[in-house]
Amino acid sequence: MTPTRFERTSRSERFAGIDCAVLEYRAREGSADPEPRMSLLEELSPADLVRLAGDPGGDFDPREAFILGNGWQSWSPGWELAPGEAMERARFVRRLNVFTDHPGLVPRRGEVLASFLGYVRSGDEYLALASLPQGGPPVSFLFRRRKGSVSVLAYAEGHRFRAGDLAARIVVVRARGWFALKDALKEAYAPYDPFSRLAFLGTPGEPLVPGGYESWYNHYADIDEGLILADLRNLSGNGNLIDRLYIRPGKPTVFQVDDGWERTVGDWRVNGTRFPRGMKDMAGRIEEAGFIPGIWLAPFLVTRFAPLYREKPEWLLRDGGGRPVAAGWIPAWGKDFYCLDLSIPEVLSYLADIFDRVVNDWGYRYLKLDFLYAGMLRGNRRNGGAAWVHYRKALERLTSIKNRRDGKPVAYLGCGAPFEASFEFLPLMRIGADTREDWDWAQARFLHYPGRPSAWLSMKDTLGRALWDRTVFLNDPDVVFCRTRRMRLSENEKELVALTARMFASQVMFSDDTADFEPATEGAFTARIAELYGRVSGREFRPERVPGLRDVYTARSRDGRAAAVLNLSDSPAAVPGPWPADKAVLARFRVEGHRTVFAPRSISLFDGLEEA
Repeated sequence: MTPTRFERTSRSERFAGIDCAVLEYRAREGSADPEPRMSLLEELSPADLVRLAGDPGGDFDPREAFILGNGWQSWSPGWELAPGEAMERARFVRRLNVFTDHPGLVPRRGEVLASFLGYVRSGDEYLALASLPQGGPPVSFLFRRRKGSVSVLAYAEGHRFRAGDLAARIVVVRARGWFALKDALKEAYAPYDPFSRLAFLGTPGEPLVPGGYESWYNHYADIDEGLILADLRNLSGNGNLIDRLYIRPGKPTVFQVDDGWERTVGDWRVNGTRFPRGMKDMAGRIEEAGFIPGIWLAPFLVTRFAPLYREKPEWLLRDGGGRPVAAGWIPAWGKDFYCLDLSIPEVLSYLADIFDRVVNDWGYRYLKLDFLYAGMLRGNRRNGGAAWVHYRKALERLTSIKNRRDGKPVAYLGCGAPFEASFEFLPLMRIGADTREDWDWAQARFLHYPGRPSAWLSMKDTLGRALWDRTVFLNDPDVVFCRTRRMRLSENEKELVALTARMFASQVMFSDDTADFEPATEGAFTARIAELYGRVSGREFRPERVPGLRDVYTARSRDGRAAAVLNLSDSPAAVPGPWPADKAVLARFRVEGHRTVFAPRSISLFDGLEEA
């Protein structure tokens, strides 16, 4: 196969005052055979892309520049890589790689893979490529540092293109400055109108920042009716973060029941032992308390414990040898677990019935859809075709319930979701690994598993994908913590988690034990975080790596009046720049002569600065 199988045309468009190129790739002729794992559309040099963008000049040598490494789904890592840096892959327990690896391509040494959106950065100059979804295969950009080229690739395995079929539409942007790039991309994606369907989660006239409570990091899967009702009773009135930010001001507030309510993963009937009055009763109680009822589902998964595994084995996605495709590895779920074959019409009808029951019979209006990548894994689908085609059909059908029967709107949160294939259906999107009430997870770190639950990794993803927030998705950074019990994060670390989530993303979820609120400790910390949230609210912040320092970032607001230093490293960091102590509203630094040294695992925030 050679790039000449696809013909590229180019046209100029102007987004946010920047001349950009829109590239379209179409099949020259019908596919003689089904597409391989990845279809190469074209290989280009940065100089080619600069010329196409109509803004000559600039040094974007992939051997020397920062490159955005951007995984294909929520838990795949996504942040800038300097020359010599690479994303990790799990060792020893290699089955863990299914949680993060692109199913079509694993980059080799010296290569950086960016799915959906990628860029090369030299100083404040950006050369970005972004796929504009049009119902076709998801697109990735493979940056080859040594070769100095970018390959444009489509995950179209199993598909047969007809002559003239559109394979990809890509915008190429050359921008000076992060905000200029973000504005151009925002205008390019504006025709999709991704956020209007989520408006009911916000307050008219204010930036849309959904928020509320979810049970996972309080109880994990060990939930029952009594625990959830206690959380519900105590969410209002004691001054916790959600009480302060959402309930008291009268803002829409989500109350989401996470994993543990079902009989088992893959059996989406209520566990009557844990919830004897059922999930319809629970949704009613949540709504009576004034909240939006939310619930967790992993619709495409089946474990060995689910009746479906025994009763409908023909519904499972299988590999070339007829074995069920392992969609992941979790010991508590029987180690390997599996996924449904979305090409089977009966499977889609079965899932549609579940969603109809959850929304219209039970009454839930905020559905967290987890482990969605399972619908895009490689396998021999009974009815053939490409994974992306069946995945899109499934999401389109399952999220077609825009309103409950009583007319109240419904929202869907994607998690563990393939970004591009989900974009048009799930504008509210988790954009990183799960967080954790600990800085990192030592055992999973030893395995080099890059999608592990970890406060540190979650923040790196939130910073790395900040460009997407309100551009492509409303970014969900996972929960923030204010509690002191059952907590291994220090106060500095909790500040860093909380402010990273608010400054660079657009959802505030909270999972502390509402019955265990401690006014003397948690209360004071919560009040400080709420005050700092007030300072950053309505502002956009540009994160940027500090050259020569790993895991250290500066941030500046669009108006130039606020700035921050985020030290995600384990060591103190001397960060160049004017950092006036009298403008610090959160000071986690010391001054040593002409140097300002920032504490490890901390954030310092400055306000009232002179405009840059």
